[in-house]
Amino acid sequence: MGVRPMGIPSRRLDDRIRELCTDAVTVKNSHQVKSILSELRSAIHQYTRRLRARAAGILTGRFEYPPERRKAFRDRRSKATP
Repeated sequence: MGVRPMGIPSRRLDDRIRELCTDAVTVKNSHQVKSILSELRSAIHQYTRRLRARAAGILTGRFEYPPERRKAFRDRRSKATP
């Protein structure tokens, strides 16, 4: 449940946001809460920037929606495709 830097490339941003929310409500130390909330705020801003860029690209036709990278999602799609 420790605070980690946002630059961890192996974790999807939405998963990181979920983890930070969980950490924020379970931690007892007010200094840790402030640190977690600061990191959460930064992650949400980053997510918002990505979402805006994606929406703008899709709406202008300059961006194709990328395929889902999660293994579970790919497995479901491959089973649903005849």
